Amino acid sequence: MRSPTGSHGSSPWPRFAAVSEAQEIPRRQRQAERSAATRRRILDAVVSCIEEEGFSRTTAQRIARRAGVSVGAVQHHFMSKADMLRAVLEESFAELTTAFEGVSLEGATVEERVAVFVGRAWAHYGSRKFRSTLEIIIGTRDSLETPKSDWAAGPLLESRGRAQKLWDSIFAGLDVPGERQRDVLRFAFVNLAGLAMTARFERGEIQTRRQVALLEEAMVGLLRSR
Repeated sequence: MRSPTGSHGSSPWPRFAAVSEAQEIPRRQRQAERSAATRRRILDAVVSCIEEEGFSRTTAQRIARRAGVSVGAVQHHFMSKADMLRAVLEESFAELTTAFEGVSLEGATVEERVAVFVGRAWAHYGSRKFRSTLEIIIGTRDSLETPKSDWAAGPLLESRGRAQKLWDSIFAGLDVPGERQRDVLRFAFVNLAGLAMTARFERGEIQTRRQVALLEEAMVGLLRSR
């Protein structure tokens, strides 16, 4: 009976183990990529389902059908509906931050700063992702098994902190009292959210552009007044 060490007395098992490990790494990478792609399709399906069918009709079955996966796959990636909605909120707020990356406005006028702020903020607020975010916040006040204070408080609180950082990055060095700036910040985001909800039903692009321009005009006036 031949020894498993081979003709030169060296064992083949370490070589086989190395080959197996080398094959395992790409396999795990492919699994991770497939899992991430499935999760992406599910979250995109949540947004499109809310946008096209309404929050109340956004069920696991409808989400799975849109994503092209089974209900079991949806439940594998998200333990509950609250987990799934929280992920949409977190993504939405993170995308707002991304919209302001690379902005440099040193020496810019108030008008220029306001134009950049409103333009970039509205690019997100006017998107289907944000409209779905609004519907989630409004539609889940009392409808989920987990109180909003438990599952959505984190993303909502973080969004307020991000909003202040975005504002500071645009309006740093502006000779306007801090309290006044905070008032204008709140005024801006309340109006942007209102425009987003109005645009959800009116679908009037020209009218929306007018309202955005009026918001810019109002913000400039508020920041210049004392």
